[in-house]
Amino acid sequence: MKMAKANPADLDMALELTSALEAISRRDGASLPENIVKSQDDEDEAEPFSVEDSEHCRRVCEYLIHLSRSASLFRVVISMTVLLDPENKVVDPSASTLAHHPDTLEALAALAKSASDRTA
Repeated sequence: MKMAKANPADLDMALELTSALEAISRRDGASLPENIVKSQDDEDEAEPFSVEDSEHCRRVCEYLIHLSRSASLFRVVISMTVLLDPENKVVDPSASTLAHHPDTLEALAALAKSASDRTA
């Protein structure tokens, strides 16, 4: 299957979005996403987020909407879906990490052997 690759803007937006979602949903103390924190004297300290605070919710919603309009999260997700699809034989479906598909490794080994046989 052919699919448009996620571009750098898509990937940056996806990383920023995941960071924002993790910030507002942390169990050990949710905070507002870094990019919408109001300036404070101690810039290293996160601004706490409360779902009970309507201003916080409004600011977060506006930020997430603006962020999602800046690039394509769909391209990021569908690109990874296509990459991981076992029928495409891009990555090893039995590996827990991103690793070349065994067929790819086998083909590369055969090419290397063929090249070394020609030079010998």
